[in-house]
Amino acid sequence: MAVQEKLYTADDLWNMPDDGKIYELHNGVIVEVAGSRPTQTQLGMWLGYLLTDFIMQNKLGGALGGADGTFELSALNTRIPDVSYVVDPQRGKQGFYKGAPDLAVEVVSPSNTPLEMQQRAGEYIGAGTRLVWIVNPDEQTIDVYRADRSRQILRKGDVLSGYDVLPGLALPVEKVFSPYGQAL
Repeated sequence: MAVQEKLYTADDLWNMPDDGKIYELHNGVIVEVAGSRPTQTQLGMWLGYLLTDFIMQNKLGGALGGADGTFELSALNTRIPDVSYVVDPQRGKQGFYKGAPDLAVEVVSPSNTPLEMQQRAGEYIGAGTRLVWIVNPDEQTIDVYRADRSRQILRKGDVLSGYDVLPGLALPVEKVFSPYGQAL
Protein backbone atom coordinates (compact mmCIF):
# COMPACT_ATOMS: atom_id res chain seq x y z
CA MET A 1 0.00 0.00 0.00
CA ALA A 2 1.31 3.45 -0.92
CA VAL A 3 1.96 5.91 1.88
CA GLN A 4 0.87 9.49 1.36
CA GLU A 5 3.68 11.86 2.34
CA LYS A 6 1.63 14.93 3.22
CA LEU A 7 -1.90 16.09 3.91
CA TYR A 8 -3.50 17.55 0.82
CA THR A 9 -5.89 20.47 0.73
CA ALA A 10 -8.90 21.13 -1.46
CA ASP A 11 -6.75 23.58 -3.43
CA ASP A 12 -4.20 20.80 -4.06
CA LEU A 13 -6.98 18.53 -5.28
CA TRP A 14 -8.39 21.25 -7.54
CA ASN A 15 -4.97 21.86 -9.10
CA MET A 16 -4.19 18.18 -9.79
CA PRO A 17 -3.90 17.28 -13.47
CA ASP A 18 -7.08 15.69 -14.83
CA ASP A 19 -6.43 11.96 -15.21
CA GLY A 20 -10.07 11.09 -15.91
CA LYS A 21 -10.67 9.69 -12.42
CA ILE A 22 -12.92 11.08 -9.67
CA TYR A 23 -11.43 11.96 -6.28
CA GLU A 24 -12.57 13.19 -2.89
CA LEU A 25 -10.44 14.45 -0.04
CA HIS A 26 -10.91 12.70 3.31
CA ASN A 27 -9.01 14.35 6.16
CA GLY A 28 -6.24 15.42 3.81
CA VAL A 29 -5.98 12.05 2.05
CA ILE A 30 -6.85 11.85 -1.65
CA VAL A 31 -9.31 9.00 -2.24
CA GLU A 32 -10.39 7.74 -5.65
CA VAL A 33 -14.18 7.45 -5.83
CA ALA A 34 -15.81 4.73 -7.90
CA GLY A 35 -18.46 5.70 -10.41
CA SER A 36 -22.08 4.86 -9.66
CA ARG A 37 -23.86 1.74 -10.87
CA PRO A 38 -26.89 2.08 -13.16
CA THR A 39 -29.44 1.74 -10.34
CA GLN A 40 -27.80 4.44 -8.25
CA THR A 41 -27.30 6.76 -11.22
CA GLN A 42 -30.87 6.40 -12.42
CA LEU A 43 -32.31 6.88 -8.94
CA GLY A 44 -30.14 9.98 -8.43
CA MET A 45 -31.34 11.41 -11.75
CA TRP A 46 -34.97 10.65 -10.86
CA LEU A 47 -34.58 12.48 -7.55
CA GLY A 48 -32.93 15.36 -9.40
CA TYR A 49 -35.91 15.51 -11.75
CA LEU A 50 -38.44 15.45 -8.89
CA LEU A 51 -36.55 18.24 -7.10
CA THR A 52 -36.16 20.31 -10.28
CA ASP A 53 -39.89 20.06 -10.95
CA PHE A 54 -40.70 21.15 -7.38
CA ILE A 55 -38.21 24.04 -7.42
CA MET A 56 -39.46 25.31 -10.79
CA GLN A 57 -43.15 25.07 -9.85
CA ASN A 58 -42.53 26.91 -6.58
CA LYS A 59 -40.05 29.43 -8.02
CA LEU A 60 -37.54 28.71 -5.25
CA GLY A 61 -34.35 29.47 -7.14
CA GLY A 62 -31.11 28.06 -5.87
CA ALA A 63 -29.22 25.40 -7.78
CA LEU A 64 -29.23 21.63 -8.06
CA GLY A 65 -26.11 19.60 -8.65
CA GLY A 66 -25.40 16.04 -9.70
CA ALA A 67 -22.81 13.40 -9.00
CA ASP A 68 -19.96 15.45 -10.44
CA GLY A 69 -20.29 18.52 -8.20
CA THR A 70 -17.62 18.70 -5.52
CA PHE A 71 -18.17 20.54 -2.25
CA GLU A 72 -15.26 21.72 -0.11
CA LEU A 73 -16.54 20.90 3.38
CA SER A 74 -13.23 22.05 4.91
CA ALA A 75 -9.69 22.62 3.70
CA LEU A 76 -8.98 18.89 4.12
CA ASN A 77 -12.36 17.40 3.14
CA THR A 78 -14.42 17.32 -0.03
CA ARG A 79 -17.55 15.35 -0.88
CA ILE A 80 -19.46 14.65 -4.07
CA PRO A 81 -23.12 13.97 -3.26
CA ASP A 82 -25.27 12.15 -5.82
CA VAL A 83 -27.71 15.08 -5.75
CA SER A 84 -27.29 18.44 -4.04
CA TYR A 85 -29.21 21.65 -3.60
CA VAL A 86 -27.90 25.04 -2.55
CA VAL A 87 -30.15 27.98 -1.76
CA ASP A 88 -27.47 30.54 -2.63
CA PRO A 89 -25.37 29.21 -5.52
CA GLN A 90 -21.86 30.45 -6.22
CA ARG A 91 -21.73 31.33 -9.89
CA GLY A 92 -18.65 32.02 -11.97
CA LYS A 93 -16.14 31.18 -9.25
CA GLN A 94 -13.16 28.91 -9.82
CA GLY A 95 -12.59 25.84 -7.70
CA PHE A 96 -14.93 23.60 -5.81
CA TYR A 97 -18.14 24.85 -4.26
CA LYS A 98 -17.04 26.41 -0.96
CA GLY A 99 -19.03 25.08 1.96
CA ALA A 100 -21.65 22.41 2.37
CA PRO A 101 -24.81 22.03 0.29
CA ASP A 102 -28.10 22.87 1.99
CA LEU A 103 -29.37 19.42 0.91
CA ALA A 104 -27.09 16.45 0.24
CA VAL A 105 -28.52 13.24 -1.21
CA GLU A 106 -26.47 10.06 -1.20
CA VAL A 107 -27.75 6.94 -2.96
CA VAL A 108 -26.41 3.82 -1.26
CA SER A 109 -24.24 1.52 -3.39
CA PRO A 110 -23.69 -2.18 -2.65
CA SER A 111 -20.17 -1.38 -1.42
CA ASN A 112 -21.42 1.16 1.17
CA THR A 113 -21.89 0.05 4.78
CA PRO A 114 -24.59 1.50 7.04
CA LEU A 115 -21.89 2.91 9.36
CA GLU A 116 -20.11 4.56 6.44
CA MET A 117 -23.34 6.24 5.33
CA GLN A 118 -24.12 7.45 8.88
CA GLN A 119 -20.60 8.90 9.10
CA ARG A 120 -21.02 10.58 5.73
CA ALA A 121 -24.30 12.16 6.88
CA GLY A 122 -22.52 13.35 10.04
CA GLU A 123 -19.75 14.93 7.96
CA TYR A 124 -22.29 16.87 5.91
CA ILE A 125 -24.23 18.02 8.99
CA GLY A 126 -21.00 18.94 10.80
CA ALA A 127 -19.97 21.08 7.82
CA GLY A 128 -23.26 22.98 7.73
CA THR A 129 -25.62 20.90 5.57
CA ARG A 130 -29.14 21.37 6.87
CA LEU A 131 -30.71 18.24 5.39
CA VAL A 132 -29.24 14.89 4.29
CA TRP A 133 -31.13 12.07 2.59
CA ILE A 134 -29.46 8.65 2.49
CA VAL A 135 -31.49 6.75 -0.13
CA ASN A 136 -31.24 2.97 -0.05
CA PRO A 137 -32.61 1.39 -3.26
CA ASP A 138 -32.33 -2.19 -1.97
CA GLU A 139 -34.23 -1.54 1.27
CA GLN A 140 -36.37 1.21 -0.31
CA THR A 141 -35.77 3.40 2.72
CA ILE A 142 -34.62 6.99 3.13
CA ASP A 143 -32.67 8.01 6.22
CA VAL A 144 -33.28 11.70 6.89
CA TYR A 145 -30.71 13.63 8.91
CA ARG A 146 -31.33 17.21 9.99
CA ALA A 147 -29.09 19.97 11.32
CA ASP A 148 -30.35 19.35 14.87
CA ARG A 149 -28.72 15.88 14.55
CA SER A 150 -32.09 14.11 14.46
CA ARG A 151 -32.53 11.02 12.29
CA GLN A 152 -35.67 9.53 10.84
CA ILE A 153 -35.99 6.41 8.68
CA LEU A 154 -38.74 6.63 6.07
CA ARG A 155 -40.39 3.65 4.39
CA LYS A 156 -43.27 2.91 2.06
CA GLY A 157 -46.31 4.85 3.33
CA ASP A 158 -44.18 7.74 4.67
CA VAL A 159 -43.69 11.17 3.12
CA LEU A 160 -40.29 12.76 2.47
CA SER A 161 -40.25 16.42 3.52
CA GLY A 162 -38.08 19.28 2.36
CA TYR A 163 -38.39 20.96 5.78
CA ASP A 164 -36.96 24.50 5.77
CA VAL A 165 -34.57 23.74 2.89
CA LEU A 166 -37.32 23.05 0.33
CA PRO A 167 -40.43 24.30 2.13
CA GLY A 168 -43.61 22.57 1.03
CA LEU A 169 -41.89 19.56 -0.54
CA ALA A 170 -43.80 16.39 0.34
CA LEU A 171 -42.80 13.34 -1.70
CA PRO A 172 -44.36 9.97 -0.96
CA VAL A 173 -41.58 7.43 -0.52
CA GLU A 174 -43.35 5.25 -3.12
CA LYS A 175 -42.91 8.03 -5.70
CA VAL A 176 -39.19 8.28 -4.96
CA PHE A 177 -38.77 4.58 -5.65
CA SER A 178 -41.43 4.26 -8.37
CA PRO A 179 -39.01 4.11 -11.33
CA TYR A 180 -36.78 1.81 -9.32
CA GLY A 181 -39.49 -0.84 -9.06
CA GLN A 182 -40.59 -0.53 -12.69
CA ALA A 183 -37.72 0.39 -14.96
CA LEU A 184 -34.41 -0.21 -13.23
